[in-house]
Amino acid sequence: MQKQNRRRPRVIDATRAAITVFGTGVVNGNPCKCIKCTKKIKRGESWRKDTSPQDDPRSGRYSVIQHIQCEEA
Repeated sequence: MQKQNRRRPRVIDATRAAITVFGTGVVNGNPCKCIKCTKKIKRGESWRKDTSPQDDPRSGRYSVIQHIQCEEA
């Protein structure tokens, strides 16, 4: 007979987690400049957007975006 786990299940709040999104081109709501090369994100360019977890409701979240080619260099 297996021992039953009596701990409560953990509930993860996805709004408090860090998020990474990959995409291509210009998207409304994204930062407009690459954090590494400081050039604007243009149509057809691939990018990676990292969003911070929400630590404090007053400070909110922040996002940074980076070209894929800048990441490889």
